Amino acid sequence: MNETRQTMEGPEGGETFESTRALFQRWRESRQRGARIPKALWAAAVEMARQYGVVQTAQRLHVDGPRLLKRMEGAGFARAADPHTVTFVALSGSTPAARTGIAECVVEIQNARGGRCG
Repeated sequence: MNETRQTMEGPEGGETFESTRALFQRWRESRQRGARIPKALWAAAVEMARQYGVVQTAQRLHVDGPRLLKRMEGAGFARAADPHTVTFVALSGSTPAARTGIAECVVEIQNARGGRCG
């Protein structure tokens, strides 16, 4: 199993769609009929879905979308209640750094699927 995990890591240590898709393909070519997808492959699919969304990941890896969503929920990723819900976050300028005029702020925005925007 550790061998599979190492193969899925790219040059930066993260998984890529191509490497993950290749692992699924190799598994499909060598599996016995009726065999279940190994946990390591599901974990890779969950990571891809976290970054790119369930629909795109399920299509590209040829896995069942609802099962992938259940795996994500089991891994601690919450399902968005309503994709059209907008959350407002007020940013206060009352920190000591902000009062001195040398404040720096980084704002990261995520879409409803948890992927980064921009």
